[in-house]
Amino acid sequence: MSKDVVASSVQAEMPRVSRLVVNQNDDRIISYDYRESPPREAGLWIQRRARVLCSYTMVKKCLPILSWLPKYQCSYLMYDVIAGVTVALTAIPQSIAYGILSNLGPQYGLYSNVLGCLAYAVFGSVKDVTIAPTSLTAIMVQDIVKKLDYGTALLTFLAAIVTISFGALNLGVLVRFISIPVVMGFTAAACLTIGSAQVRSLLGIKTQGKRSDFVTSWTNVFTHLDEVRLADCLLGCCSIVFLCTLRLTKDLGEGRWRTFFKYFVLLRNAMIVIVGATIAYCLTTDMDNPPFNLTGHVPAGLPSFQAPPFSYTNENGTVYSFGDMVGVMRTSIITIPLVTTLEIVSVGKAFSKGKIIDATQEMLALGISNLVVSFCSPLPVAGSFTRSALNNSSGVRTTMSCAVTAVMLMLSLALLTDALYYIPKATLASVVIAAMLFMVDYEEIGNIWRTKKLDMIPFLATALACLFYELDYGILVGIAINCCILLYLISSPGLAAEEIVLSELRILLVNVNQSLVFSSAEHLRDWILKRIDQCENIDLVVIDGQNIHFADTTVAKNFVSIEEDLRARQIRLMLWRFESNVAFTLLRIRKELFISILRADLRLQDAVARWKHSHYIPLDSSS
Repeated sequence: MSKDVVASSVQAEMPRVSRLVVNQNDDRIISYDYRESPPREAGLWIQRRARVLCSYTMVKKCLPILSWLPKYQCSYLMYDVIAGVTVALTAIPQSIAYGILSNLGPQYGLYSNVLGCLAYAVFGSVKDVTIAPTSLTAIMVQDIVKKLDYGTALLTFLAAIVTISFGALNLGVLVRFISIPVVMGFTAAACLTIGSAQVRSLLGIKTQGKRSDFVTSWTNVFTHLDEVRLADCLLGCCSIVFLCTLRLTKDLGEGRWRTFFKYFVLLRNAMIVIVGATIAYCLTTDMDNPPFNLTGHVPAGLPSFQAPPFSYTNENGTVYSFGDMVGVMRTSIITIPLVTTLEIVSVGKAFSKGKIIDATQEMLALGISNLVVSFCSPLPVAGSFTRSALNNSSGVRTTMSCAVTAVMLMLSLALLTDALYYIPKATLASVVIAAMLFMVDYEEIGNIWRTKKLDMIPFLATALACLFYELDYGILVGIAINCCILLYLISSPGLAAEEIVLSELRILLVNVNQSLVFSSAEHLRDWILKRIDQCENIDLVVIDGQNIHFADTTVAKNFVSIEEDLRARQIRLMLWRFESNVAFTLLRIRKELFISILRADLRLQDAVARWKHSHYIPLDSSS
């Protein structure tokens, strides 16, 4: 009989460890080597996968527009147009504000928004999501912009490539390593940093700090208090009060008045910007000495399409090669894809209403959107929660609304640039600060404290690192601390033991509550030996493996060591209820040892009785 036939018959006869135990005296069971064989159908799997990737179904999955456009109904158009126009009225002032926040210029916020919306209309799979520059993307590039200026487009390009690669390789699982406490810490610190960076504009201070981090922003404000302009300060503070009042009273009214007031509140950003620009226009009599610090000239028309620069010379004449540019960007190439992916998936889940979100497709859509954006703007885009909520409340039907928003933004670039000139910077600062006040989920922070105080460690570590060092490194610090906590928990499995007497044997029954990996192997061995020292006259140690679903080579080696250590103390070892894959791992390391101590009987007394009848010889008598 050939080896393959023998192997297949053995595999068929012992699909569970119980079969292996019952047939321990079968020569085939004893002679089988339990090797892991490589998948024999790898070639067939590759062929099937290639056919799937090249199928029209996969094309439709990657291009969701092919699914909804043929089924598009005329009745959808009105809802999508209303949603697109409504979002655009909020997107215009916010995009300008985030363009200024990023140290680029107001037009770049609009450019990024236009191309991001157009790309998402084609590749996006969640109808409610709106792609746009956000406060987080703006704050994460602003220090890089100070050195590279337009060369930051390379960062957007590389971040897009990384995001697309993550999506193509189905690495959205990486986002799972960013826990809620880390997200909350990052968000809270980012809101404080962003709001602090806007205090300068709110007070009318023209001098800009060397950096835009939390500490530098406040240092710059306190060292230039002599530059505070009363008009800007009054306008900005009144705007914040107005925006916060509307935000807190959004549920007033009943019936039609409630609906009217809801949309009135949703358009508060557009209204405050229009009011601020009107006041500035009416009060400006001398263009060289306006009463407020104004946004200034915004280039009319659409941006020119050009490839991201792979080398760059800034305004100071400093020449940056590709390597130098990557050195300036550092970890932002990875953290921006992680943060923007987290944003878009979170926004998509918030408005999915129970539907499954295709995280891989959303990563591809986000990556492609930033790839397109990088050819005309250095400011990356992400999923905007505020504008997505506005999109959802406006009754959006498809991602066509993103295309409508893009058209409205293009019209504003073509027709409204003269009006954009008069928007006071204090008003834009008030829009950003008011948004930051409500972006932090204060209730969720309280829930972290009430639910598990241990989670406050990654929360505070992330927040403090983001505030006093850098946002990029702050989120990595939080992830690292979470991983350390995770490794500690994996390395310290819950262990419990009880002493019982069965079949005239004194038994120490050890229960393990999770799988075992290399880092927990020594912990298990040391724990068992310490318990043995605390007990008297133990004849048999039984390890219950029903919760052990995985074991590696180090664990298998340590089981051998446990058996040898116990044997030296005149104690025997039995492994009970181990799963097949774990049992086979042990058998591969030392078959002649483990084949006699593995048991899979349903009841412990049966396992002990049969093991004693077949294998037990008192060690002292044998010696």
